[in-house]
Amino acid sequence: IVSKVCKNWDWTTNHEVSELGRIWVVWDPRVISFEVLATNEQAIHGRAVCSNGMSIHLSFVYGLCDYRTMADFNACLNAIEVDEIRSAGRFFTWTNKREGRSAVNKKLDRALGNWGWHRVYNHSSAHFHNPGVSDHSPISVALDVPWRTCNKPFKFLNCWTNDGRFVGVVKRVWGQKVHGNPLEVVLCKLRNLKRELKLTFNHPDPRPRKDAIRAELDVIQSRLLLQPSDQELIRLEKATLHKLNVLKAEEESFYRQKSRITWLKLGDSNTKFFHRSVASLHHRNHITKLQRVDGSWACTQKDIEQLSVAHFSGLLGTPPSQTSLLDYPKRLTEDQRALLGRNISDSEIRNAFWALHPEKAPGPDGFNGFFFRSVWGIVEKDMVDACRFFFNQPYMPKGLNATIIALVPKSKHANSLNDFRPIDCCNFLYKVLS
Repeated sequence: IVSKVCKNWDWTTNHEVSELGRIWVVWDPRVISFEVLATNEQAIHGRAVCSNGMSIHLSFVYGLCDYRTMADFNACLNAIEVDEIRSAGRFFTWTNKREGRSAVNKKLDRALGNWGWHRVYNHSSAHFHNPGVSDHSPISVALDVPWRTCNKPFKFLNCWTNDGRFVGVVKRVWGQKVHGNPLEVVLCKLRNLKRELKLTFNHPDPRPRKDAIRAELDVIQSRLLLQPSDQELIRLEKATLHKLNVLKAEEESFYRQKSRITWLKLGDSNTKFFHRSVASLHHRNHITKLQRVDGSWACTQKDIEQLSVAHFSGLLGTPPSQTSLLDYPKRLTEDQRALLGRNISDSEIRNAFWALHPEKAPGPDGFNGFFFRSVWGIVEKDMVDACRFFFNQPYMPKGLNATIIALVPKSKHANSLNDFRPIDCCNFLYKVLS
């Protein structure tokens, strides 16, 4: 079979430990080398080395077990910390090839990777093809999907508030004279502040700085081994340790915010957990292919963009249903009308800012609720004036209601645009006003 189907390829099986030899691993030696590390009745585990030198550990598993042991298998997956690789194609991967009420379809086959896989092959994806003459669907895994990178939009990082330069930057920008109505003044100051924050914190990821400080600490402590009584080295070690602890806290805050995890409040340092969550989140949300209505696939970034624009243009182009308001009776009393028409108080405006979750995804301006809370003493007057102006004047500046539409997959096996849930990310000030 191998000589006919995969001529000049190398192969191995588990025939030595299994009479039926259910697992065959076949590879092209011109592209990849494979070293078998362990073989048993249910799996072949080995190390593959790609032509570019990348080394990957692969396990090919045959589920030779009773259904009642699935709980043990799931516990094993949790223990080794693997998760499904983002997939497309057929959802059910096995069929008994029968008709009518005897037909059975199941999802038996899966492609799994640990957090290291998701970090290195963040754009990888699995595709489940039609089974053909087999009862199982073949799986193809694309390791590196070519994708055009683009400039990432500005997003305020909560860890900046712990930097001694942060408050000074905000005070300097917010104290500048800006002309216009209160809403235009606020939007202009936010734009100016965004530019200054990008210049001040031009290296948002704290990992490289933490690694540099750790290397510096290692040199200092090596010198202390030779000169344990040197007071200058002792003071330098203490100062460097303080810098390292500050950067560790900054790193944890950085990855906590990027992970979108809000339920974890207490505990020791969870940087590794948040880092893995970020890698998994990016892998899960990245769209590598989409299925069109006719069943064909959009696989390039340009095709996916065109398909998405056409899909949502069709939804937005639907004419709205007209409902007459004349049939509704007047239900507001004079007191209620007066209550709705009165001026809003400072406390009501502040409560509106504090009522929204501070770490929800920001809009196009990049500022979340945590920013406004942390500098409320500086921006309060301008925010109060802007909110009052909005309710007294029928005017909304351009850009205030700008929105980012993000597509969140409803499941791990999202194929078409109907499998994604569109989320509107509005500017925080617009959410407060609404």
